[in-house]
Amino acid sequence: MKKNNSTMRLKFLGILLSQLFILALSAQKPDTFQFLTIHDVFENINKHHPITYSSFLQLQYAIANQQKASGNFDPVIQYDFKQKTLDNKKYYQNQFFEVDFNTKSPITPLIGYENNNGTYINPESITGNSGLSYMGFEFSALKNLITDQRRTALKQAKVFQVQSEIVQRQMIQNLHLNIWNQYISWYVFEEQKNILSSSIALSNDRQIAIRKLFVAGGCSGFDTLETSVQLNQFVTKQKEVAIYSEKTKILFTAHLWNSVKTNQEIEFTPISIKSNILPSNKFFEQLETKFLAQLENTDSFISNQPDLQIYFQKNNSLKLDIQLKQSYVLPKLDLKYQYLNKDILPIYGSSALDNHRFGVSFSTPLYFRTSRGELKTAKLKLLENQFETTLKQREIETKLLALKKQTLAYKEILDMLKNVETGYYQLYQMEIKKFESGDGTIFLLNSRETKYLEAKLKTIEQYGKYMISLTEYFRILGTIQSVIS
Repeated sequence: MKKNNSTMRLKFLGILLSQLFILALSAQKPDTFQFLTIHDVFENINKHHPITYSSFLQLQYAIANQQKASGNFDPVIQYDFKQKTLDNKKYYQNQFFEVDFNTKSPITPLIGYENNNGTYINPESITGNSGLSYMGFEFSALKNLITDQRRTALKQAKVFQVQSEIVQRQMIQNLHLNIWNQYISWYVFEEQKNILSSSIALSNDRQIAIRKLFVAGGCSGFDTLETSVQLNQFVTKQKEVAIYSEKTKILFTAHLWNSVKTNQEIEFTPISIKSNILPSNKFFEQLETKFLAQLENTDSFISNQPDLQIYFQKNNSLKLDIQLKQSYVLPKLDLKYQYLNKDILPIYGSSALDNHRFGVSFSTPLYFRTSRGELKTAKLKLLENQFETTLKQREIETKLLALKKQTLAYKEILDMLKNVETGYYQLYQMEIKKFESGDGTIFLLNSRETKYLEAKLKTIEQYGKYMISLTEYFRILGTIQSVIS
């Protein structure tokens, strides 16, 4: 009887070892499946995602704002005509034409033409029948000498353009982080589901073999019950992981789009992932490679950190505002000079100093309380932003250090779990040999297999945590967009 039991156990062992080979190949997918790499995903995102298009609008806003600010320096043409006739008497006829050439300086060149005549016109305004042309300039000698509202607006528009580029990077990097994390989670659940599927197939075949062994009298009912419980445990776990995988896949699918430009509009069509499409870890190693290369060069992160750069650019804009407010704490002294000529076109001659109009305009508040209050407010805003910049930089540096340590710890734990997985696999193999020799039991064999499976699942779970920690590190660093580019 013992010989028969040994023979039947060897037959069962043959089935067990053949199924163990299937388990070892659990990472390999059937040919009917296709892999969607993270690189393929980002190619789609960069071409078709609505947030990608929306981020480009930030630059368009900046360009439009700069165009608006530049428009303040466009030449201005003025023309005015007035005439009054009553009882066949020409009271007056006034014509005025002027071109102001607004420049990025306190000097505004201008040319113009006047023709004023009539019976009751002010003698001071009489120009004669041919009119009076002039060429001259206006000059701000105190207030608005260094800067003015127009020049400050143009400089701030340029700062806003830089800010818009940074905001665009922020939007894209946040999108990339979200996609990376969902893709990694999907990959982890798919791997766990595949491992459990192989374990279920192995456990199911083992249950069939055990039942045959039980019918032949080679084992007790405890062994069949033990195998059945383990099978149900694997199936339950596999269903749970499958739910998580499907949920993550659905959330991830929301990022995949197809876009078509029609006239001036863009039509977006969502893309569904077919059931035979699976994630791949093909480009995951680049995360670790770049992380290890970056560890000794974190001091330069400020130049690439978009969250911090927003504060720096706001700081520049506030400094320009302070410069403007400082110019307001000055009296207004404007000078205006025009060379006059009786011809239509101004021509310089020896009488240039005699034929002219010259004016001085001066005004000043007695206390400048409004201007000084606005200046203090601008300085306080700058000081407040500097405090916020310091806190933000410290926050980012702290997060970066914490993520660096977390990532290194996750890597260490991953390596340890791989060793644990290898150890349980060796124990599992040893238990198979014990079972072959007749010293082992189904209970111990199942127990070893369960431990090995748990270690394998835990390893892939930790691998996902490690990869997600890497993506978060690169997002804080400001370089996640270029990891696989």
